[in-house]
Amino acid sequence: MGEKIKKIGIIAVILLDLLFLYLSFVSYPKQIRNSEQKISENQAKISDYKVKTNKLTYKSYQKVIRKKVSYLNLDNTENTLRKNYTEAITDAYNVKTEDEYNSKEKDIASKLGTDHLISTVLGKTIVQKIKGKDYPQSNGLNNVNVSFGKYNVDTQILPVNILVDYKPVVDDSSATETVNSKKVMYTFNYNVKDNLDGDVTFTELVSTK
Repeated sequence: MGEKIKKIGIIAVILLDLLFLYLSFVSYPKQIRNSEQKISENQAKISDYKVKTNKLTYKSYQKVIRKKVSYLNLDNTENTLRKNYTEAITDAYNVKTEDEYNSKEKDIASKLGTDHLISTVLGKTIVQKIKGKDYPQSNGLNNVNVSFGKYNVDTQILPVNILVDYKPVVDDSSATETVNSKKVMYTFNYNVKDNLDGDVTFTELVSTK
Protein backbone atom coordinates (compact mmCIF):
# COMPACT_ATOMS: atom_id res chain seq x y z
CA MET A 1 0.00 0.00 0.00
CA GLY A 2 2.81 2.35 0.95
CA GLU A 3 4.58 1.62 -2.31
CA LYS A 4 1.44 2.47 -4.23
CA ILE A 5 1.05 5.83 -2.46
CA LYS A 6 4.69 6.60 -3.17
CA LYS A 7 4.15 5.93 -6.89
CA ILE A 8 1.07 8.14 -6.92
CA GLY A 9 3.10 10.94 -5.27
CA ILE A 10 5.84 10.61 -7.87
CA ILE A 11 3.29 10.72 -10.70
CA ALA A 12 1.65 13.81 -9.17
CA VAL A 13 5.01 15.61 -8.98
CA ILE A 14 5.76 14.69 -12.59
CA LEU A 15 2.35 15.97 -13.70
CA LEU A 16 2.91 19.26 -11.83
CA ASP A 17 6.29 19.65 -13.48
CA LEU A 18 4.74 19.04 -16.86
CA LEU A 19 2.02 21.57 -16.11
CA PHE A 20 4.52 24.26 -15.11
CA LEU A 21 6.60 23.47 -18.18
CA TYR A 22 3.54 23.82 -20.40
CA LEU A 23 2.55 27.11 -18.81
CA SER A 24 6.07 28.42 -19.30
CA PHE A 25 6.00 27.58 -23.01
CA VAL A 26 2.60 29.21 -23.36
CA SER A 27 3.19 32.40 -21.34
CA TYR A 28 6.85 33.14 -22.25
CA PRO A 29 6.16 33.75 -25.98
CA LYS A 30 3.29 35.97 -24.89
CA GLN A 31 5.66 38.05 -22.73
CA ILE A 32 8.04 38.30 -25.63
CA ARG A 33 5.23 39.46 -27.89
CA ASN A 34 4.16 42.09 -25.31
CA SER A 35 7.71 43.39 -25.02
CA GLU A 36 8.09 43.51 -28.79
CA GLN A 37 4.80 45.40 -29.06
CA LYS A 38 5.92 47.98 -26.49
CA ILE A 39 9.23 48.44 -28.29
CA SER A 40 7.38 48.97 -31.57
CA GLU A 41 5.07 51.50 -29.95
CA ASN A 42 8.01 53.43 -28.48
CA GLN A 43 9.81 53.42 -31.83
CA ALA A 44 6.65 54.76 -33.48
CA LYS A 45 6.44 57.56 -30.90
CA ILE A 46 10.09 58.44 -31.44
CA SER A 47 9.59 58.55 -35.21
CA ASP A 48 6.54 60.76 -34.79
CA TYR A 49 8.49 63.10 -32.47
CA LYS A 50 11.32 63.37 -35.01
CA VAL A 51 8.84 64.25 -37.76
CA LYS A 52 7.25 66.95 -35.60
CA THR A 53 10.68 68.29 -34.59
CA ASN A 54 11.79 68.47 -38.20
CA LYS A 55 8.67 70.44 -39.00
CA LEU A 56 9.71 73.12 -36.47
CA THR A 57 11.35 75.34 -39.08
CA TYR A 58 13.15 78.63 -38.43
CA LYS A 59 9.96 80.55 -39.20
CA SER A 60 7.90 78.52 -36.78
CA TYR A 61 10.62 78.98 -34.16
CA GLN A 62 10.39 82.73 -34.69
CA LYS A 63 6.64 82.52 -34.11
CA VAL A 64 7.24 80.74 -30.81
CA ILE A 65 9.70 83.41 -29.71
CA ARG A 66 7.42 86.26 -30.80
CA LYS A 67 4.57 84.70 -28.81
CA LYS A 68 6.76 84.57 -25.71
CA VAL A 69 7.76 88.24 -26.05
CA SER A 70 4.48 89.58 -27.42
CA TYR A 71 4.48 92.17 -24.62
CA LEU A 72 7.92 93.46 -25.63
CA ASN A 73 9.50 95.67 -28.26
CA LEU A 74 13.13 95.12 -27.30
CA ASP A 75 14.51 97.93 -29.48
CA ASN A 76 12.16 100.46 -27.91
CA THR A 77 12.96 99.17 -24.42
CA GLU A 78 16.71 99.46 -24.97
CA ASN A 79 16.40 102.93 -26.54
CA THR A 80 14.26 104.19 -23.65
CA LEU A 81 16.60 102.76 -21.01
CA ARG A 82 19.67 104.13 -22.80
CA LYS A 83 18.13 107.62 -23.01
CA ASN A 84 17.01 107.66 -19.36
CA TYR A 85 20.25 106.25 -17.98
CA THR A 86 22.40 108.59 -20.06
CA GLU A 87 20.47 111.69 -18.98
CA ALA A 88 20.43 110.65 -15.30
CA ILE A 89 24.15 109.79 -15.20
CA THR A 90 25.03 113.03 -17.00
CA ASP A 91 23.12 115.13 -14.46
CA ALA A 92 24.42 113.14 -11.48
CA TYR A 93 28.09 113.45 -12.43
CA ASN A 94 27.87 117.12 -13.43
CA VAL A 95 26.31 118.56 -10.28
CA LYS A 96 28.69 120.81 -8.34
CA THR A 97 26.67 122.08 -5.38
CA GLU A 98 24.40 120.61 -2.75
CA ASP A 99 21.52 122.84 -3.86
CA GLU A 100 21.92 121.70 -7.47
CA TYR A 101 22.06 118.09 -6.31
CA ASN A 102 18.90 118.46 -4.24
CA SER A 103 17.02 120.12 -7.10
CA LYS A 104 17.93 117.35 -9.59
CA GLU A 105 17.81 114.34 -7.26
CA LYS A 106 14.13 113.51 -7.87
CA ASP A 107 14.44 113.73 -11.66
CA ILE A 108 17.63 111.65 -11.63
CA ALA A 109 15.98 108.99 -9.49
CA SER A 110 12.90 108.78 -11.74
CA LYS A 111 15.10 108.13 -14.79
CA LEU A 112 17.24 105.51 -13.06
CA GLY A 113 14.18 103.39 -12.22
CA THR A 114 14.07 101.33 -9.04
CA ASP A 115 15.98 101.36 -5.77
CA HIS A 116 19.12 99.37 -6.60
CA LEU A 117 20.50 101.61 -9.34
CA ILE A 118 19.17 104.82 -7.74
CA SER A 119 20.87 104.22 -4.40
CA THR A 120 24.17 103.20 -6.03
CA VAL A 121 24.43 106.14 -8.45
CA LEU A 122 23.26 108.78 -5.98
CA GLY A 123 25.57 107.35 -3.33
CA LYS A 124 28.54 107.76 -5.69
CA THR A 125 27.67 111.31 -6.77
CA ILE A 126 26.16 112.96 -3.69
CA VAL A 127 27.37 116.50 -2.99
CA GLN A 128 28.01 117.32 0.66
CA LYS A 129 28.21 120.78 2.16
CA ILE A 130 30.58 121.21 5.09
CA LYS A 131 30.89 124.57 6.85
CA GLY A 132 29.23 126.28 3.91
CA LYS A 133 31.51 124.69 1.28
CA ASP A 134 30.27 122.23 -1.34
CA TYR A 135 32.22 119.01 -1.88
CA PRO A 136 31.18 117.23 -5.10
CA GLN A 137 32.50 113.77 -5.95
CA SER A 138 32.91 114.59 -9.63
CA ASN A 139 34.40 117.53 -11.51
CA GLY A 140 32.25 116.76 -14.55
CA LEU A 141 31.34 113.97 -16.93
CA ASN A 142 33.56 113.06 -19.88
CA ASN A 143 31.36 110.35 -21.37
CA VAL A 144 28.72 107.73 -20.57
CA ASN A 145 28.05 104.59 -22.57
CA VAL A 146 25.06 102.30 -22.00
CA SER A 147 25.24 98.81 -23.50
CA PHE A 148 23.12 95.67 -23.24
CA GLY A 149 23.83 91.96 -23.17
CA LYS A 150 21.78 89.17 -24.74
CA TYR A 151 18.13 89.16 -23.70
CA ASN A 152 16.95 85.90 -22.08
CA VAL A 153 13.45 85.06 -23.32
CA ASP A 154 12.73 82.57 -20.55
CA THR A 155 13.85 84.65 -17.56
CA GLN A 156 12.92 87.99 -19.22
CA ILE A 157 16.28 89.38 -18.10
CA LEU A 158 18.28 91.99 -20.04
CA PRO A 159 21.89 92.48 -18.82
CA VAL A 160 22.89 96.16 -18.59
CA ASN A 161 26.33 97.80 -18.44
CA ILE A 162 26.79 101.53 -17.84
CA LEU A 163 30.34 102.75 -18.41
CA VAL A 164 31.01 106.19 -16.92
CA ASP A 165 34.08 108.30 -17.68
CA TYR A 166 34.33 111.36 -15.44
CA LYS A 167 36.80 113.86 -13.96
CA PRO A 168 37.44 112.81 -10.36
CA VAL A 169 37.86 115.21 -7.47
CA VAL A 170 41.37 115.09 -6.04
CA ASP A 171 41.27 115.36 -2.24
CA ASP A 172 44.98 115.90 -1.84
CA SER A 173 45.62 119.65 -2.31
CA SER A 174 49.35 119.00 -2.55
CA ALA A 175 49.01 116.76 -5.61
CA THR A 176 51.03 118.02 -8.56
CA GLU A 177 49.29 115.96 -11.25
CA THR A 178 45.66 116.27 -12.31
CA VAL A 179 43.64 113.14 -13.07
CA ASN A 180 41.35 113.99 -15.98
CA SER A 181 39.63 110.66 -16.43
CA LYS A 182 38.34 107.97 -14.13
CA LYS A 183 36.21 105.10 -15.42
CA VAL A 184 33.63 103.15 -13.43
CA MET A 185 31.08 100.52 -14.41
CA TYR A 186 27.56 99.87 -13.17
CA THR A 187 26.44 96.32 -14.02
CA PHE A 188 23.06 94.74 -13.30
CA ASN A 189 20.23 92.61 -14.69
CA TYR A 190 17.03 94.34 -15.76
CA ASN A 191 13.71 92.48 -15.69
CA VAL A 192 11.99 93.77 -18.82
CA LYS A 193 8.50 92.51 -18.03
CA ASP A 194 8.39 93.85 -14.47
CA ASN A 195 10.57 96.94 -15.12
CA LEU A 196 12.82 96.10 -12.19
CA ASP A 197 16.60 96.15 -11.88
CA GLY A 198 18.54 93.63 -9.85
CA ASP A 199 21.52 94.08 -7.55
CA VAL A 200 24.05 96.52 -8.96
CA THR A 201 27.76 95.76 -9.14
CA PHE A 202 29.93 98.89 -9.05
CA THR A 203 33.46 98.52 -10.43
CA GLU A 204 36.24 101.11 -10.54
CA LEU A 205 38.30 100.65 -13.68
CA VAL A 206 41.13 103.04 -14.56
CA SER A 207 42.27 106.61 -13.96
CA THR A 208 44.28 108.54 -16.54
CA LYS A 209 46.09 111.86 -16.51
